Amino acid sequence: MISAEQVRFVSGASAPILLLGGAPVHGALPVLRVADGAVPGLDGWSVFASLTMCVLDGPGDAGCLFPTLGGSFAADGVAGWCAEVERAGGALVVSLPDPAALAGPLDWTALLDGGSRGGFAPAVAA
Repeated sequence: MISAEQVRFVSGASAPILLLGGAPVHGALPVLRVADGAVPGLDGWSVFASLTMCVLDGPGDAGCLFPTLGGSFAADGVAGWCAEVERAGGALVVSLPDPAALAGPLDWTALLDGGSRGGFAPAVAA
């Protein structure tokens, strides 16, 4: 279980983004590099998003569980993000090594070109 301070839900992009900071799965995720505008898929990973919790499940013992409500998350924002995950069939996972990096403005170009880890995780139904 990771804390709400280690997670940001980003909406309004081409795919919903699950932004993690200091998550225990960081080292298990591949370096994130976008090639020709395409985000790589996360083989063996999946995301389950609901109003009360989210699970990022990876191969073997890799994975994490975190609350979706609490901290700075409003219920309507979380519900909208979960609906986006369902519509998109998953979420782009972007993992940073340090939770403090979530507090400031993000350089998305750098993050999507090797400055983070992750990829697109398909959604699983309840």
